Formats: sequence, C-alpha cells, structure tokens
Amino acid sequence: MQRLFQGNTEERARKRNLCISIVKHIAENQKMLESAYKTQEIAENFCFRQRDIKYYLTDFFCPAGNSQYYFQPEMRKVIEKFLEAHKRALPALDEARVMFLKTFGKIYYDVKKDRYCFDTARLNRIYAGLHDTITILHWGQLPILNKWLMINSGRIPEENVVAFYDHYHMLSALMQDIQGNGENMTSQGDETLEHELEFSVYTRRHRIHDRYRIRRTVDGWFAGHISINGPCKKDGTGALIANLNHDCVFYPEDGLKYAMNELWEQAEEGELTLEQLQERLQQIADWVSAVERAVGDYQPSWVNYYSK
Repeated sequence: MQRLFQGNTEERARKRNLCISIVKHIAENQKMLESAYKTQEIAENFCFRQRDIKYYLTDFFCPAGNSQYYFQPEMRKVIEKFLEAHKRALPALDEARVMFLKTFGKIYYDVKKDRYCFDTARLNRIYAGLHDTITILHWGQLPILNKWLMINSGRIPEENVVAFYDHYHMLSALMQDIQGNGENMTSQGDETLEHELEFSVYTRRHRIHDRYRIRRTVDGWFAGHISINGPCKKDGTGALIANLNHDCVFYPEDGLKYAMNELWEQAEEGELTLEQLQERLQQIADWVSAVERAVGDYQPSWVNYYSK
C-alpha cells in the first residue's frame, strides 16, 4: 500500500490512530461516513483531542458550511479501503484468534514467566507461519497502537501489515488487543488543558519561594511570573526556563527538560488527573529548589562564591 498520512513519524503515528478510531466507529454505523460534524462532535465521536483539532482537522475533514465538516475526499477513500479490509477479515477472525493464541501465545507466556528464555529462532519460525493469520487479526481487530511502536520502527502498519509485525513487541501488542488489554483512544487529556497550576521554586537571589503560574497548552506550557510571561515548549524551553535563568536559579537542565516533556505527555495521554498534574509539577519544582539550595549550602566554606 502507498505511503499513508503526511508529516514526521510521530505525526503519522497519531494520524494513523485517529484514522483507525474513525474506522472502528463507522464500522458500527456506516451512516456516520455521510454525516457532517461540528468540531465538538468530531472530538466526541472519534476521540480527537484539542491538539488534533488544531493540527490535523483538515487532514481528515473539509468545511461543509455552518461550522460543520464532511470527510475529506482522499481520507474518505482511505477509510473505505480500511472498512472493506475489516469486513473481509471478520468471517475468519475467531479462527485466527485461536491460531494466534496457540502459536505466538506459547512464546508470549513463556517470556512473561521468564524473560531470559526468549528464543529468537523460535519466534521467527512462529512468525513465518502466521502471515495470513496476522493479516486477518490486524484488519479484524483494528488495534490502536502505542505511538512508540510506530515511531521506533519508522513504520505505519497498514502500509505493510505483515512486515510491521516482524518483531516481538508488535506481536505482543496484537496479543494484548486480542485479550482486551490493548491501547485505547481517549480525549481525557484535554481535561488538564488551560488550568492554572503553581510551580513554587526557591531562589537564593530572593531567599524565598517564587510562585510561577503554569498552564498546560496544546503546544506545551504557558508560564507566568512578574519577570517574564509567555509560552514554552513541552520541555519548558521558553518562559519557564527564561524565568529561572533571570532569577539566577541553578537547575538540572537536561533533567528538568526531560521531566517537563514527560509530564506533558502523561497529561496529554490522559494518564493524570488535574490534581496529579499539579502534584508532579510541584515535585519538579521541589527538585529544582533542592539543587538551587545545594549550590549555596554545600560549597566549601572558604569558597563563598554562591550566596546561601
């Protein structure tokens, strides 16, 4: 199949999951393919997040007037192809599940018991005999996949289904989907957008805790303070780090950027409540405070370069 979806690998992975979400819903109600939708209805019916609406709406939909949208013609063709493949797979789906559980299931549970018993040659033999089964399972199940499976492999499964599953982790994801433990599409992460949070960090310069105001946005964060107000990337680059630098705060730069990015991703995926987001944000601030204090407190007494 030709290259599906445009953009970098992460963007393509997200678009792929959005497309599968659409197909899964339309498979249950074909009339949805003909309908026009407002953006709120797109979010509710197909699990589009606010970020998806901002960046990917026109990849899937085109204006229909009155603030409504129809499926974009080229995307509709892709959806129809996926629906046809899904329909063809359904009659053989139960048998394929049984075959997969009898074959890959054995190595899957062996590895769960003892990860050191992994046998690459055994896996390759099993995989070689499952090509048709994998195709049926993939189109029958229409699994939502963790984006990192696609990002790390550089592959979109529907472009070459059998080749995509040529790896233990991909086959494991299919197993988990069959068992009902696969990935789910959700827009729950939107619940933590645009709420004012506190980032209270100690500064030796002022000898008090400064309170930064932080909001999670679809693109990253927005940091507010007396000195500097403005947007930040997911890793805090921008107003947050500019404020820390302005106040001469010492902080673990790489660690802070990693933590802010990871926290944003967890919130975006709906893994955190607003309260948990605030708690973890302050944990990062406390980490920064500890480093800031240590610079002054633990310097040799004869140095006295940094204020305490």
